[in-house]
Amino acid sequence: MKRLALLTALACIACAEAGGADGGILVGPGAQACAPGYMPPDFDRLDSELQTARLRWKLANLQHYRYDFARIAAPLRFPDVTVSVKGGKLQGVTFKNPAEANAPAPLNTGPMEALFLEVTRALAYQKAQPCADLRVTYDAKDGHPTTFYSGSGFSPFADGNAEWRVTNFSARP
Repeated sequence: MKRLALLTALACIACAEAGGADGGILVGPGAQACAPGYMPPDFDRLDSELQTARLRWKLANLQHYRYDFARIAAPLRFPDVTVSVKGGKLQGVTFKNPAEANAPAPLNTGPMEALFLEVTRALAYQKAQPCADLRVTYDAKDGHPTTFYSGSGFSPFADGNAEWRVTNFSARP
């Protein structure tokens, strides 16, 4: 028993010294720094692109459409779904893989306004975050969001991001 206690104490000391001035890896809340090569997002550009995309979407006046939606909220991956919208309201969410039908549906599936709202909220949140990482792309024709990534440029930091993609978008008569 004494031997186990001694080994545990030595292991704790080794861990405690790992982040010292010798270049070891720092741990704890104050230890995070932006990853090497980190470039902050251009929030003015992201705001402008969002406003332009929303205007395109409004002018397109699409009320009936469907799209495939895939979401990852690291470390979770939600099932891929097909979203149907009619009259600007959610008509249905169908799982692409029927075997995943009992899994929770991805968040914010619905009319495009739900996705625009998520982008708007992420922009507001990320502006106040150190080492923010935010990337969004939009369809050039009608402005609907096509890809979204919101995470952190902290190092070391491997999860805690959110991302999604919209594919196979088609307007319906």
